[in-house]
Amino acid sequence: MQPSETCLRRCGDVEIPYPFGVGSGCHLETGDWTFVLSCNRSADGRLRVYNYEIEVVDVSVRRGQLRIYSAINPWCYNGSTSAMNGQSNWWYDMSITNFRINDALNRFTVVGCNSLAYILSPNGTAGADRYMTGCMAMCPGAGRLEKENGSCAGVGCCQTAIPAGLNGYQVSFEEKFNTSAIAGFSRCSYAVLVEASAFDFRASYVTTDEFMASNGGQLPLVLDWAIGNKTCEEAKRNASAYACVSANSECVDSRYGRGRGYLCNCSAGYDGNPYLLDGCQDINECDESRFRYPCSVPGTCVNTPGGFTCTCPDKTIGNAYNGTCGDNKSQLGWKIAIGISSGVVILIITASCVYMIHAKRRLAKIKREHFRQHGGLLLFEEMKSRQGLSFALFTQEELEQATNRFDERNVIGKGGNGTVYRGTIAKDNGAVFLLAVGEGRLGEILDPQIKGEQSMEVLEQVAELAKQCLEISGEKRPSMREVAEELDRLGKLSLHPWGQPNSGELAALLGGSPSMAADSDQIELSTSTRNISFSDTAYIGIRSPR
Repeated sequence: MQPSETCLRRCGDVEIPYPFGVGSGCHLETGDWTFVLSCNRSADGRLRVYNYEIEVVDVSVRRGQLRIYSAINPWCYNGSTSAMNGQSNWWYDMSITNFRINDALNRFTVVGCNSLAYILSPNGTAGADRYMTGCMAMCPGAGRLEKENGSCAGVGCCQTAIPAGLNGYQVSFEEKFNTSAIAGFSRCSYAVLVEASAFDFRASYVTTDEFMASNGGQLPLVLDWAIGNKTCEEAKRNASAYACVSANSECVDSRYGRGRGYLCNCSAGYDGNPYLLDGCQDINECDESRFRYPCSVPGTCVNTPGGFTCTCPDKTIGNAYNGTCGDNKSQLGWKIAIGISSGVVILIITASCVYMIHAKRRLAKIKREHFRQHGGLLLFEEMKSRQGLSFALFTQEELEQATNRFDERNVIGKGGNGTVYRGTIAKDNGAVFLLAVGEGRLGEILDPQIKGEQSMEVLEQVAELAKQCLEISGEKRPSMREVAEELDRLGKLSLHPWGQPNSGELAALLGGSPSMAADSDQIELSTSTRNISFSDTAYIGIRSPR
């Protein structure tokens, strides 16, 4: 169940957090008086909070504690009767609640001279739950007492611990130790179960009634509270009654053992009320207005859900939690290493490219030199001067194909200058044409239809033009413009009557050489053991069709 928004959440100076509440529907229902509070106006006009009949000082959900007022028990000498007053021993029974007296934070305290008091289990407590403890305060002298201000170690004041898990007690004084003989110096003895941190001894408490007057006859006492009587494991089985309803909350078993209930806490990094839906909210640990700055380096705190990180600024490295941040030397080293590595790689690639270019040029130079040394230039001159023969240059790949990769079965002979192979290549139409023109046999290779359409004179001039275009030397070959002009001239010539009969032959000649059946001849090829070559041409062959 969740409380209504109209529930009273403050009474006087006291905050009232859920599961505590005033009125039905405003507190957690557990079947007892643990979380039931009331807000009443006292005789002095102040609003005060009560649990049953005990005044509440404050409530802590985070610690699971309730602070109440505990009455100071006086026992005084009465001068009118010349005897000690009767004891009005204080007792408190919390069996109707799920409270336990915190044994770590509270102390049973006795103030006075010649005073012995006890704290013991309430009347009716049986068996192993019965207990009794106490302490005695003495006064060796007034001078010694003044020196004990702030100390409660037996002189004018004594304190003792209490057993754990108490939910009730009563106080009594030992009759044999009273103040009747010292009433002029110290008339009263006092006993109280009190929060140790809320008590500070003064010598005047022994010699005057200041102890009662300055504290209103009461001092704070710390109680621990818990939900129900089940453990966390048992409580989780009943989801509808389970009290830890907020996200980011955790269940904690009571410190007083099994069967004493459980508490709910917000998870680490969260704060708020775990008993309310969405009651636990993220803590901004980086908020310097609320917390001490958690990082050792200013400006490095980053809040995260349930926590925070201390991150060094960009381009720095170090420990921002409890150290310093400095330049990221390792990162700089990596950058330098990467830069040097990249430079080395680029240098290697550049050097490799330069070497390959140099090696290619050197190889080309060697080929040209070999070609020159072995008569290559003379061969070219011979090819230029002897127009009656058809010459062709073959690459190494072409020669390998012609000789079946220089198969030993194609060897014709061997000599000091190399090995002679027999090879088979496709017939070259250009070579056939040049040979026929050189020997004056143009008419033999022309198609009869061409010869019938154009005069032989025009055909011979066209053949001469084609021959010039096949010149090896670029200096002797006509330009495209010269070829176009000559063809234009021959076209006009064919329009004259004497050129009409052979016009068809001329057109056919201009359109291309006659189709010839692809046949092959066997030729003799010579290779040198020194691989005479020029540029990419590895071998030279000379052939003359027959």
